[in-house]
Amino acid sequence: MIVFSHGLGGSRFGYSYLGRHWSAHGVASLHVQHAASDREIWRGNLIELVDRLDVATQEEEAVARAEDLRFALDRMSDPTVGAFHTLIDRRRIVAAGHSYGANTTLVVTGAKVVREGRTVEHRDDRFKAGIVISAPPFYGETDLGAVLGAVNVPTLHVTATEDVIRLPGRYSPVQDRLDVYGYVGSQQKMLAVFQGGSHSVFTDRAYTGGVDLNPQVKRATAEAALAFLDLAFGGDARPISAWSAKWSPILALAPTPFPVRPADRARIRRFT
Repeated sequence: MIVFSHGLGGSRFGYSYLGRHWSAHGVASLHVQHAASDREIWRGNLIELVDRLDVATQEEEAVARAEDLRFALDRMSDPTVGAFHTLIDRRRIVAAGHSYGANTTLVVTGAKVVREGRTVEHRDDRFKAGIVISAPPFYGETDLGAVLGAVNVPTLHVTATEDVIRLPGRYSPVQDRLDVYGYVGSQQKMLAVFQGGSHSVFTDRAYTGGVDLNPQVKRATAEAALAFLDLAFGGDARPISAWSAKWSPILALAPTPFPVRPADRARIRRFT
């Protein structure tokens, strides 16, 4: 099961193309909505928008988002809620997210910060891998190595050469996505970079990033996630290599498969 976290100002409905593709291939897709940093921040007095964005990106909300994922996973795993938990392989639960949701993914897979001499971390060990789409920097943090060094699960990072974040009071170039990838501590990580695109090309929005390119990036991103899981949970690099060949016309950088320990392959059966 993939537990998905939306971006700042988004909603659980904003990445339906991913949920449809993954579920059609036997992977449950649970999309969480974060009440204090969802689409409600766009509503209200425009003069106060910057203030609302500031509140939504404070440490308290970053922590609350991680707790949202924990709560959602608790509910889906609770036998008193329904029978859904019997359909999920608990050895193969994945955190995923776009933009601010990518930061949330990193938090639940090990990212941590130090506040007043105290380490703040909200890792949930039930998440065995992470899919990190268009991750912004951890605003206010100057040492990404210290923040991301403890992320040690397999991760797939996805971005594009025109993946620039422009919000009132905030600007983040593509290099920030590459820096996040570089500082993640896991040795089992891959980076895919599309040529062109935009930051919002990974949402349900049509046309952004190019009329022709937009649907291709969406399809390729959904497929990349499944190929990544084949490698992370099954040790099979063939799907991601085939993916790179298929989508090479729109790739600026193809992902390099990472080695999987034999013990991991023996412990977890091949992903199908």
